[in-house]
Amino acid sequence: MTIRWLVAETLLTMFLGSVPNGPVSTQNYTVLLHSRSLENQRAALKMVIADPGQYSLLIQQSLRQYPQLLRTDPVAANRAVYISALVRDQSFAAILVRDLGNPDVLEECVYPCPIVFALTVDASFAGWKLPPDVDSRLTTVEDLRSSIRAVSQLDLRIRPIQDVVQGPELEKVRSQIEGKTEQQLIQLAGPTDASPERRLFAAFRLETSVSDSEHLDDLYLLALNELRDDSGEYRSALYKAIYRAELAKTRGL
Repeated sequence: MTIRWLVAETLLTMFLGSVPNGPVSTQNYTVLLHSRSLENQRAALKMVIADPGQYSLLIQQSLRQYPQLLRTDPVAANRAVYISALVRDQSFAAILVRDLGNPDVLEECVYPCPIVFALTVDASFAGWKLPPDVDSRLTTVEDLRSSIRAVSQLDLRIRPIQDVVQGPELEKVRSQIEGKTEQQLIQLAGPTDASPERRLFAAFRLETSVSDSEHLDDLYLLALNELRDDSGEYRSALYKAIYRAELAKTRGL
C-alpha cells in the first residue's frame, strides 16, 4: 500500500467517518476521490450510478466539508462536487449553495469552477431553483446566473473548433484532433495523454461537437481527472461539452 493511498484513507476516515475496510460503497467512493486509475474510477462510477442512494450520505458529508477540503485535498474536494453533479440530489445543491460566499470557494472560482458547474447542472437539468435570498453581489452568484442563462440557450449544432479557439497553437495540433470520433477525443482530452496542449484542444473540440449523451459518464470522468491550466480554459470547454451531453440526454439522444 502506497503512502499516497494511506493518506487518502486517513483523510476519508476523518471527513466521512469511515474505515479503510468499510462497506463496498465507502471503498468505491474512496476510489473516485483518490485513485489515479481510470479503469478503477470507471468501475467505481458504474457502481455509484447503479445504486446512487447508497452514496448520498457520503457525498453530502464531503460537500459539507468542501471549503475545508479545498485547503487540504483540492482534488478530492472537486471530485466530490463533480460526482454530486452526475448523481444529482436536491440535498446536494442545498449544501453547495451555502458555500458560494466562502473565501476559499471564491478563490477557487476566479475562473470556471466545480461548484458553479454543479449548481448549473442542478438548475438546468434537475429542477433546482436558485434561492431568492442569495447574495447577488457575489461573483459566484453572478457567474452561476450567467451560466444557467447560457445553458438555457444551448443547442446541439456541431460547430467548427474555430468558433471557440484560433491561432498558431490550434494549427500545431489540428491534424491530431481533426476527424476524431467523440470517444477518441475523450481519450485525447484525458489524463493518459502526455500533451497538455493536445488535451486542451481536444476539450475545445468536444465543446463544439458533443451532440448525444452516449459518453456522458466518460465526460464526467474527464472532470475527475481535469487538466488545470492558468485560466481555466480546459474546465470551461469540458463543462460546455457536459452541458451539451446533458441536454442531449433530456432529448433522448
